[in-house]
Amino acid sequence: MNIGLKLIIGAAGVGLLYKFLLKKKAALENIGIVRIDVYIDLNKTQSVGYAKLFYNIKIELFNSADVAVNIKSIDANIFLNGMEIGDLQGNLKTIIPAKSKNTINISASVNTGNIIASILDIISEGSAKIKVEGSLGTDLGIIEFSKEKIV
Repeated sequence: MNIGLKLIIGAAGVGLLYKFLLKKKAALENIGIVRIDVYIDLNKTQSVGYAKLFYNIKIELFNSADVAVNIKSIDANIFLNGMEIGDLQGNLKTIIPAKSKNTINISASVNTGNIIASILDIISEGSAKIKVEGSLGTDLGIIEFSKEKIV
């Protein structure tokens, strides 16, 4: 193969790689958190005599880009009426396909002794404000998020 042909093939390869990386960068900018829901697992909580509060966090993501994004990790803090009650840190293996939604489900728990004041507030007020904030690690970078919900 002559040197001119090698240069043309090399330049085409670099051009394709550059185009692919631009699409991946656009994908990170086009990932959105549709919603975050927090559910108390009452059956599990009751099964341990309320010594622990078990809850599930559901994070719905939307990818409007033309390429898939791999979600690799989560690092988040959970707040109940302004008081931090727990954190989530872990590895994830979730792919959000191009132009679609996907949901991440995470289970966690907290000792009720640590949040007794918040539980008393919930009983007296009849509702609670739950806030989840943190970041998702992807193959492209970090997605920061912060969502609140009244339950």
